[in-house]
Amino acid sequence: MTNAASVANPAAPRVCARIRALCAALCAVLALIVVAESALAAQTPAVGESPAKCLVDTLNASFPHNWIGTTVGQVTVKAGNIETGFKLATTASHYLHRATQLNVAMNELSFAPGDAVDSILVKESVRRLRLTGLYSELIVEGSQCVTGVTDFTLFTRDAWSLRSSVRFAEAGTSRVSVSEVNVLGTGRAIALAMENVNGRNALSVSLVDPHLLDTRLRAAALVRTYGDGRAWVWSVRTRELSDRDVWRAALTSSQERRLGSDSATATNVDITKRTDAFTISRLIFLNSSTAYAVVGGAEHEVADENVTRPGGALGHNSVQRSFIGPLLGLSRRSRRFGEIDWLVPDQAPAEIRIGLEGEIVLAVGHELNRNTRITHLDAWAGVTELIGPNTVFTGDIWSTGYWSSDSVQNGALRSSVGFFRKATRGLWILRGSWERIYNPDPDVFALSTVDPLLRLLAPSSRLAERALSVTAERSLHLYSKEGHWTLDGAIWAAYSDREHSFNGVAEDPTNFRALIVGLGLRQIRDQPTQAPIRLDIGHTVWRSGLPSRWIVALSTVPWINIGRTRDGLREAR
Repeated sequence: MTNAASVANPAAPRVCARIRALCAALCAVLALIVVAESALAAQTPAVGESPAKCLVDTLNASFPHNWIGTTVGQVTVKAGNIETGFKLATTASHYLHRATQLNVAMNELSFAPGDAVDSILVKESVRRLRLTGLYSELIVEGSQCVTGVTDFTLFTRDAWSLRSSVRFAEAGTSRVSVSEVNVLGTGRAIALAMENVNGRNALSVSLVDPHLLDTRLRAAALVRTYGDGRAWVWSVRTRELSDRDVWRAALTSSQERRLGSDSATATNVDITKRTDAFTISRLIFLNSSTAYAVVGGAEHEVADENVTRPGGALGHNSVQRSFIGPLLGLSRRSRRFGEIDWLVPDQAPAEIRIGLEGEIVLAVGHELNRNTRITHLDAWAGVTELIGPNTVFTGDIWSTGYWSSDSVQNGALRSSVGFFRKATRGLWILRGSWERIYNPDPDVFALSTVDPLLRLLAPSSRLAERALSVTAERSLHLYSKEGHWTLDGAIWAAYSDREHSFNGVAEDPTNFRALIVGLGLRQIRDQPTQAPIRLDIGHTVWRSGLPSRWIVALSTVPWINIGRTRDGLREAR
């Protein structure tokens, strides 16, 4: 008998094999679908979902394309203290310098979390941060860890904020100043200066608050004391956030009171002065390269000056001027920028504003003392251009004065030019300045032209009708630090000329001329907005009407095209 349960079905193995093959194929298809969906999801994540890896870009000459069209996420500032090329010097500097507070940088930003990323606002914020002069290094990094959102991190490195200036010569004239431009890391500045010229002493103290009461206002004040009186200057103005600012306003005021008599020198001084001006500017035209604004406001001035001293004079010994009148003008600002990368070895490209800029303002009123109409002109125009990739040219002209129907009072016309050119392991620098004054007030003590060399050589020259100064310099990089700053040695020559100069003794004017050569050291930063610190030692090699003297000067000078404005808007410092 045969057991039926033990008989095998010959078709069963083939069926099972087919079922297993079908299951394997279905599993493979499902696996491929899962892998494809995962890859597709990784390539096109939904807004708000985290990508597989954060995308990180750094702001440089070109704005990162990935930032455009996103939303500003978290904004973080990571501040670093001063760093030098020497470990001991860096450690010592940290005891003297407190790192800049984070809110100082945040106050300069035009964008905030939740805003749409605007390349113009980001770049303008970076420019303002560099213009503060508080930072030696500034890096803006954007990271995208969530799709459609860019988190910004600002990495800053503080610049050395304690500065000094010393000038002296064998003649006895001297000037010493000390300033701290970042008091306790707040961004506020305080400066102290002492000067002795021809036996006349002056002491001045100035304060600057760039964020008055954490508002958009910037305030500055200065008090200067003389042996025979005092002078006060203060200003409050809106901070410039952008070339696109629709409104700007400024209130400036200055006062001076001096009263003294010196029988030994037969000098008598009785001066009372006050000048107040309030201006508002309104943007009227804006395109990609230029911004125009109209300026309006009012100006008030009272001047009652009586000065008698021995020797001749360019203007009148007595001046009375009193008027109040409306003010109207026009300003032009360039929105073009170029790049240079040769101030410091291996530096990253740095922005420089180029093009034509300027502002002209007229205040028209009725002069009460002479019962006549009077017009006060205050104007400035300047241009900066890149001549090829390795040369920067700057040129400026200023004009100020009071015009009435029959005379010009306290007028001045001055100009300056500069060439900055890359050289082998250094720079070529050529500067020139010229000034002409007309019928100056009796309290005008010296020309506005920056010419400290001849002033040191001729300390008794209190005023000159015309002045010319030309300086040529060749610097050589001695030591550089990571493309951020360099220490340069320099050889220079300067020619200075004062025509029709009065010294307070002689009735007839004298012409002073001198050719001076010297050596110097400069600390130059990689940003055109930061003026170099200079140490110069020089000696006259030719002179006319002057003795042979040594000159020593530790100072900073205007650098490329920074800090240019009309005289009436200069800050109280």
